Amino acid sequence: MVGLEREKIVWAALVAIILFLVWKTLKELITPIVFGIAATYIAYPFYVKLANKVGRRLGLLIVLSVISLLSILFLIGVALWITDVLKNLYTYLDAFFSWLGTLKVPRALSSLFDAIATSFPEKLRSMLLQYTLSLPKLALQLIVFLAVFYATLTNADFLAKEVHELLPSTNREIGERMLSKVRDTVDAILKTWLFFSIAKGFFLSIGFYIFKLSNAAGSIAAGILCVILELLPFMGGWIMWLIGAMLLWHRSPWMAVLFAVYGFITISPLPDYTIKPKLTRGRAKVSSVVALVGIFGGVMAFGAVGIILGPIAIGLLFALIEVWKEYKTKQPSKAHQSQDA
Repeated sequence: MVGLEREKIVWAALVAIILFLVWKTLKELITPIVFGIAATYIAYPFYVKLANKVGRRLGLLIVLSVISLLSILFLIGVALWITDVLKNLYTYLDAFFSWLGTLKVPRALSSLFDAIATSFPEKLRSMLLQYTLSLPKLALQLIVFLAVFYATLTNADFLAKEVHELLPSTNREIGERMLSKVRDTVDAILKTWLFFSIAKGFFLSIGFYIFKLSNAAGSIAAGILCVILELLPFMGGWIMWLIGAMLLWHRSPWMAVLFAVYGFITISPLPDYTIKPKLTRGRAKVSSVVALVGIFGGVMAFGAVGIILGPIAIGLLFALIEVWKEYKTKQPSKAHQSQDA
């Protein structure tokens, strides 16, 4: 028995050392690894449809080429505009949160907005500034991102089976529930909320630049603010195109009307009633407050990767609470029965 206990201690120590070394090795690369896996999760359904039409090799080549091109454009954009984008974004955020403080909203929501206004702009600024000061590091992270994306996309089916194989045989149902909660949360956050918000921010940036409301850096900053507004409850990207239309009105009423129509069609509210229901059909919903706290809390705690890790962590917490309630009462919890849990 003593020998068996010693063997367990040795193995535990060995595992702890290996995990420590792996963490030290991957610590600086966690962000591109997580985003690479997330990008695979988003792109996989498109890849499958494309592969069924043109074949797996050509489909993989097309998807990888698109992602590589977007990564290169992102790197070029950071190199050219990040400093000016930071200046504009900081100005926009300061003006927005100052205006937000004047609104009469419930006290709990007001406290949440105050907390975000106090810490989020500085966190975002420092997060973006580190890439300004270290473009080679950003280039390395993009290479890791592309490598992880390629590896996970080509082995997606195998990895999914391996994850299920790793679930313990005892209380396997709990493990399955946790995986299901992670999938639901990632679906709601990545495939619906963030994807939809980023698309709106992209169209707003294009509109600001085409209608000459700002230069390239200012337009990108406006698009980023549009994404942030889409993540806030009771807010939305419509605020940005409305402000843009008001600024254009003094220059040309016709241009202001055109920009308002452009914003109505591409940003809000038309896409919310036409495209968004199709994206959310058949998927579990995530409370807007949970998503808000998860995303902004995750960013403040972990940086950029917190956009994904924060909501997943909160989703897992709710899954544990549901499983515990069901275990104690032997009945499905009300939260599990509700689609808006």
